[in-house]
Amino acid sequence: MAKEFFEVKNLKVSTDETELLHGVDFSLPSGSTTLLTGANGAGKSTLLKLIMGISPLRTSGKILLNSKDITKLPPERRAKLGIFLSFQEPVAIPGLSVSEMLRSSTEALGKKMSYMDFKLHLCELLEKLGLDPFVAKRDINTSFSGGEKKKLEILQLLMLEPKLVLLDEIDSGLDTKANELISKTLADYQQKTGATFLVVSHNLRILKHLTPSQKLVLEDGLIHKDEA
Repeated sequence: MAKEFFEVKNLKVSTDETELLHGVDFSLPSGSTTLLTGANGAGKSTLLKLIMGISPLRTSGKILLNSKDITKLPPERRAKLGIFLSFQEPVAIPGLSVSEMLRSSTEALGKKMSYMDFKLHLCELLEKLGLDPFVAKRDINTSFSGGEKKKLEILQLLMLEPKLVLLDEIDSGLDTKANELISKTLADYQQKTGATFLVVSHNLRILKHLTPSQKLVLEDGLIHKDEA
């Protein structure tokens, strides 16, 4: 039986005036893919940000990784534990190149490699994703196309090698060819590493090479489980 290595228990989230999530409960088996759906504004992105630890909203309940309570950990600690979030709308960071960001991020996670090995690995991944090598020298998401921004999210994933991957509409804005490439890349990564995926998607094209073991629906502030 697959191990439930990630769990959310009775998670409640609120602003100063309104409760947004009313006691969310779900678990993710190790190495599985879970699809998270729901109407626009249901709180899917909010939930993923809460898991990553980057939401300022008031919360109660528990978030567990390998039975460890990470509810109060800052995002950098969660990243070191192997959690990664791809953003629905990646932000631009002028003055910081893709290469600099990835180098500092890998070092912060304790992934030591020589500068030459880092450059070679980065070039290999850029080629794998169909990105121009010059992308590494460009400022993050500055004048990037929508497809380039999403591929950059996947580039970060491949460099950082997380165990829990949160994908927030990674397939939005992608053409058919780019979606095929990213879907296949994610499936290969999961097969190689045994990573666990929680995927938010509306058009479901990203699932072409991924097989969800469960489908969760976020509705009226609660999680409902359906068969995928």
